Amino acid sequence: MKRNEIIIICLLFLLAFGLRFYEISYPDFKWGDEMAHVPAGTNYWLNGQFEPDNWEHPPLRHILMYGFLQLFGDNPYGWRMRNILFGAAACVLTYLFARNVSGGRKAALLAGVLLATDPLHIVMSRYTFEEIYGGAFFLAAIVLYQRHAGRSWLIAASAFFMGCALATKWYYVPCWLLIYLLLLRDNRNYRSVGTAFFITATYLFIPASVFIGSYYFWFMRGYTFSEFLQFIQDAYFSLQTYRPESYNPEMVFLSHTSALEWFIRSVTVGQGTFIGADRGEFILYMNSLPVWIATLPAMVFLAVLAQRRKSLELGLPVLLFLGTYSLFVGVKRPTFIYSAAPLLPFAFTAIGCLVTEVTGRVNARLYHLVLVTMLAWNLYLYPLATAKNVPVAPYQYLLDDSDAKLFRQ
Repeated sequence: MKRNEIIIICLLFLLAFGLRFYEISYPDFKWGDEMAHVPAGTNYWLNGQFEPDNWEHPPLRHILMYGFLQLFGDNPYGWRMRNILFGAAACVLTYLFARNVSGGRKAALLAGVLLATDPLHIVMSRYTFEEIYGGAFFLAAIVLYQRHAGRSWLIAASAFFMGCALATKWYYVPCWLLIYLLLLRDNRNYRSVGTAFFITATYLFIPASVFIGSYYFWFMRGYTFSEFLQFIQDAYFSLQTYRPESYNPEMVFLSHTSALEWFIRSVTVGQGTFIGADRGEFILYMNSLPVWIATLPAMVFLAVLAQRRKSLELGLPVLLFLGTYSLFVGVKRPTFIYSAAPLLPFAFTAIGCLVTEVTGRVNARLYHLVLVTMLAWNLYLYPLATAKNVPVAPYQYLLDDSDAKLFRQ
């Protein structure tokens, strides 16, 4: 990697980190899911119990939370620094992923910048949502897969990070199996018994081991492996029973429960407070629609381009996007807007490839116009995702059209 590109990656990380870290100590109390996530970290480490958090999800999140509490203390930095760091790392990983897909810096830079400044990814990186660090683990696994070139240690490293993703959320399972099959397909590895055995043993055994290992403190309570299998089955079926009425009616996400909305219409939920006549503070979870709406057309474009060029690398973002998105669309349980976060690196990579190809054919200078325009729009929304005290007037039309819970001081 050349020096100029290393500089670009460092600047991208600093941009992403700065936007996520700025005034992170506000609010200085546990907010939203932090009230369950933070104490559950300590409870799981010390007692092997999941309370007061959701018991169905894998417990690597508790182990990570406890570790960051030990590093930074039981304060806003200890609660939130995990997501800040992993959120910023995800932006660099998105750049590397898009660079491997497109073969050029322009598409990679656009994809990385879009994730670095995306308001949904920023607000989730400033609190304790699992989708941020789980998505970063998943991206790390994919980037290592892209670069393995037959090197066994990179395949093993990819498998380890895939296991970390699985030990955070279950919905990486389809893409885990997809990457396993792609590894077998590479250079017709399936025809070599030794290579196929190594890939199978590595890419199935290591992730499964990491997943099971995350339950170490639960096992220490005296449970057996057969009870673990029953526990996983019970957790799966429990998750399938969730319906909107299963949640606290005050939950801010309940106005939008379908993944079909994410990339075609405006979704804005959350809460905020009007301070006086003309100012307010808001923490909103929103899809940046002028950017996100290009996702599905970009996916179609990239799929066609990959087919024409017979390039699996170009088609990889499409496969990974569909492998995860189809799961969200197909489940019966509600799918809230925050679950879209792991899809964004693949969406923005496709958008980056679309913009680069089109502007390259029309006028190369248009690329910079698109980059600046999208960046400006995301930064315009930034105060609404980070509880900044801002004048209401520039955002009134967005607030009027939102489903956020808004209060007056």
